[in-house]
Amino acid sequence: MKKITLAFLLLGALAAKAQEVKKDTIIESLKESIDEHSMKFAGLEERLATSDADLAKLTKIKISGYIQAQYETYDTWTAAGVHGISTSSASSSQGASAANVTNSFSLRRARLKFTYEALDGIKFVMQPEFAFDKVSLKDTYVVLNDRWTKTFSLTVGQFDRPNYEVEYSSGSIENVERTKMSKTLYPGERDLGAKLEANFDTKYGIPLKLKLAVLNGNFNLGTTTNQVKDVDSNKDVLARAIYSFKFPNAGLGIDLGGHGYFGKTEILPGTTLTGFKDANGTALTVAVGDKLDKKWFGGEMQVYYDFLGGMALKGEYITGTNSGVSDKLLANYNSEFPLNGERKFAGFYTQFIKNVGIKNQFVARYDSWDPNTKLAGNDIKSKDELKYTTLSMSWIYFFDDNIKINMGYTLPTNEKSTNSGVGTDYLNRDKRDNTFTLRVQATF
Repeated sequence: MKKITLAFLLLGALAAKAQEVKKDTIIESLKESIDEHSMKFAGLEERLATSDADLAKLTKIKISGYIQAQYETYDTWTAAGVHGISTSSASSSQGASAANVTNSFSLRRARLKFTYEALDGIKFVMQPEFAFDKVSLKDTYVVLNDRWTKTFSLTVGQFDRPNYEVEYSSGSIENVERTKMSKTLYPGERDLGAKLEANFDTKYGIPLKLKLAVLNGNFNLGTTTNQVKDVDSNKDVLARAIYSFKFPNAGLGIDLGGHGYFGKTEILPGTTLTGFKDANGTALTVAVGDKLDKKWFGGEMQVYYDFLGGMALKGEYITGTNSGVSDKLLANYNSEFPLNGERKFAGFYTQFIKNVGIKNQFVARYDSWDPNTKLAGNDIKSKDELKYTTLSMSWIYFFDDNIKINMGYTLPTNEKSTNSGVGTDYLNRDKRDNTFTLRVQATF
């Protein structure tokens, strides 16, 4: 009996021991499982942290853009057939065709703008433009803002030249095209360089803005290859100042400003050294390495008045000396100013804008461009020296916040000359080059 009892006691002890071992094994296994899941959760947290960091970067990227699709009709000389479709990104009303094309659909602009604010005070901007045959960069620059006084900023890269009409966005302009003066003096609108800006209103309450840009000076001149870098050692300088007057009780705001451009056109190797004239129209002897003046000054004014829905009156006047060469193969060739030597010029525009209700806007602009103020009438021997005045009118309908429809009519009038050197389209008559534009713009 004692033996049986002892056996049961031993069996019970072994069973208890086995349960303890099993319990320890279960606890150990559970602990391992928890540790394994903890590692998985840690890995998940790490991945989530990475995703949050990536998402934080994406939230710093802002994408905007617009598309301008349009239909144009042209008033042309039937015999000459000089107006037609242009294959460039410029307005088709600026082009020429052998065929007598009287109307056309075209895509005026299609742009995307990427803005990335990496850190406080640092911003990167890139704006490509899409055409049916190419993609080009309109803006590519970095902005470094002053974090301490909140007054200064430095822009480096490819950007708009500091001029009111040039810096006014192509997506916001009220007329279908910029003035002939602006397109001649600032071809392509942009340039490569550096720009220092000061805004004294943010911190000091002084409504004064100053801009100073140092530029290559050859953007949109000659071939694209010659625009990548400077073609000479000269740099052009452009300075602009704007002072604002605000009268909130009267609903009135006035901006006054001025700018100056200081640059040179260097005579490059390969230039045909004949046919040059100075600013007074006298024959000019030039040699490779000589530098011709590009220097002008301008004044501007914008008046905004909250009257019957709002209205604005804008104007600008620029005068000085421009220079160029007529050789299309050279890097400093300006298609809007293909003249050998220097010329005194003068140009202005005045523009009236009136809101009609909350959905419509009426716009009228009169501009004048004289590329050579020393010559007039029958003394002019080249169409490139004829004076132009242009009346432009537009009616804009804002369909919603993202779509607007612009119906514009442009009536250019050129100076007349009986000199056969101006060509048959301008020989003692105004070239028929009026253009009607119906444009739909979608922004996002």
